[in-house]
Amino acid sequence: MGMQYAVQRYAATRPWARRIAQLYAQAIQAAEARAQMKDVIKRELERAAQVFDIPQSAIVTELALAEAWGHFARHGRVVSHLDASLADALAHTRQPGNLPDTLSLPADAFFLHVPCEGGAFITHQPERRALLLTLVRMGFAPDGVNWLQAADQVELVRVEYPGELAPQLKEVAAEWNGLLASVLNGLAMMTQPRLKLVREWESAAPSEWVAAVAHPSCAKTRQKARGQLLKAGFGEITFCRVEDLPAQAAYGAQGYWRRQSFGEDKAHSRLVWVAPR
Repeated sequence: MGMQYAVQRYAATRPWARRIAQLYAQAIQAAEARAQMKDVIKRELERAAQVFDIPQSAIVTELALAEAWGHFARHGRVVSHLDASLADALAHTRQPGNLPDTLSLPADAFFLHVPCEGGAFITHQPERRALLLTLVRMGFAPDGVNWLQAADQVELVRVEYPGELAPQLKEVAAEWNGLLASVLNGLAMMTQPRLKLVREWESAAPSEWVAAVAHPSCAKTRQKARGQLLKAGFGEITFCRVEDLPAQAAYGAQGYWRRQSFGEDKAHSRLVWVAPR
């Protein structure tokens, strides 16, 4: 089975992935799971260190990925996939100066996939009005390469909303700016009424199984097909689409975000997307 998403590759390559998912899913408090997660990874890395030279940077990366993965598993393993035409339009859109006052997220932790660029594990801290972004590049955990030798890199970003973004992002390495802008634009896009969310099985899933899941009259057939898909490692993906966006457009003018005030005394504001042309 081809693995299109970084979350699939993480689950397939990290020996502790299943255990970490169980810890976060079963723990009453995420902090409790985090402490146990560190112990699990410490033991695994101590074993691996008998064979490989493990730099400190790799340990930091693996702890960050494990925590992001744990929250992802705890909140239902939701994957949101920006449609190719939307991702292209957002790549030609200036990132917002601020995130919206109110976010519209599919879950408090999920993975946002950006075609051809990579994606981000996103963890929402609503009580702090903050987002933790763990950015991963396309090609994460490549086939045929031991995960300890792959030197997978991540970038950790914390943003508060609706505060100004620029001061919060000044420490982000320049090589991550493109992916970060796409992720922030994607998060802002989730608040837009014109966005359509379509839940489908990932494209690599066998078409006959997908058809059986939607069988119009036989619940047993639907249940069996769903079980086959899940057992084979396929997942349901939420595709984010905007109608009438051209495919592979040659944009001549960048899109941007306009802040619109509303409510009593215009005390609230929202973002309005002006698409590239």
